[in-house]
Amino acid sequence: MNDIAPIGRPAPTDLRGTSRTRSSEDQSTSPTRQGDQVEFSDAARLLSQLRQLPDVRQHLVDNVRAAIADGTYETDEKISAAVDGLLGELASEV
Repeated sequence: MNDIAPIGRPAPTDLRGTSRTRSSEDQSTSPTRQGDQVEFSDAARLLSQLRQLPDVRQHLVDNVRAAIADGTYETDEKISAAVDGLLGELASEV
């Protein structure tokens, strides 16, 4: 006989007419249930961050590529700013 009562119905009774649910004593000795946990992998975190990045503005990429091809992209100011930024990053790592 199936001892599992359907949801919303009382538990079946045994031959003596008592309910077959666990007593408070039985329930106090049972282990407590912990809540569910979710853990995200590093790959899932990275994908989540990638989805938050803005879309590529292709027209800007095309303009920079054209300037590099023409030789007009690299100016002394841009090279100086790039070197200063690189030196600043290297100094902060030490």
